Parts: sequence; structure tokens; C-alpha cells
Amino acid sequence: MAKKPVPPIDPDDWDDDEAGFLQPLEPPPPVRDPTDLRLHTRQLADLLRARFPDRWIGVEIGTLPLRCEDDLFSDFIDLGDGLGVRLDYDPEEPERVLWISAGNRDHGGEPLDFPRDSEACRGRMLSTGEIAELLDFLDREAAY
Repeated sequence: MAKKPVPPIDPDDWDDDEAGFLQPLEPPPPVRDPTDLRLHTRQLADLLRARFPDRWIGVEIGTLPLRCEDDLFSDFIDLGDGLGVRLDYDPEEPERVLWISAGNRDHGGEPLDFPRDSEACRGRMLSTGEIAELLDFLDREAAY
């Protein structure tokens, strides 16, 4: 017996509470070639790809429009087993990075955060010292 087709539901009809039953969105397939990435993502992807060639999976690229107002517009540099670096961008200015965070999205733990939303470092890439701190953190996390 054939099932009756289910009519499509327009997400604009829901507020966040009514949409709570939705399954989490699957991450987009990783992009292995970083040439089309935003500047900050490309710089970190190139660095991490060279540092962790055996762990390199690719980059999950955040796209607009967002599903809801609270969604993050983020790229995730995937180093496998949940380990990676997330770069959050400003939806109003998609080339401006607001936050860079390293950690393991599958196993939790304390992430390493580099805020980029203050006037002092608004949209700037990581400094040499911050890059060294990031690489040391990822080396320790990858060893687990």
C-alpha cells in the first residue's frame, strides 16, 4: 500500500520553539581544495593542511542564508575525529571573522578561543603567538 505524500512545511511558519522537533542539520561535505575559501579560513586551512597532512579531511563551508536568527555562519576546518577549527563570520559582512575556536565538536572538552569581535582585533587574522598556541593545542588534542 502506497503512503500518502506529506505536504511540504514552510519553515517560515515556525518560531524557534515550534521548530525544536527538527533533526540537527548535517554538516556540508568537506571541501578539500581551499582555493574558494574566505581569506581567514584559507590561511588557517593552508597552515593546518601542512601541519596535519595525515589528519586533513577538508573544510565545511558555512553558507547564507542562515536557517534561523541564532545560527552561526561558520566554516569548520575538519581534522578528523571531531577535531578542528571553527571560524565564525559576521552574516552582515561575510568576509569579517568574529571568532576562531579550536577543539573537538564530537567529544567536547574545553575549546581554545580567539575572539575577533572587539575593536582591538576586529576581523584580524591570528598573530604569530596565537598560531603557535593553536598548533600546540591541536597537537595535544590530536595525541588523544
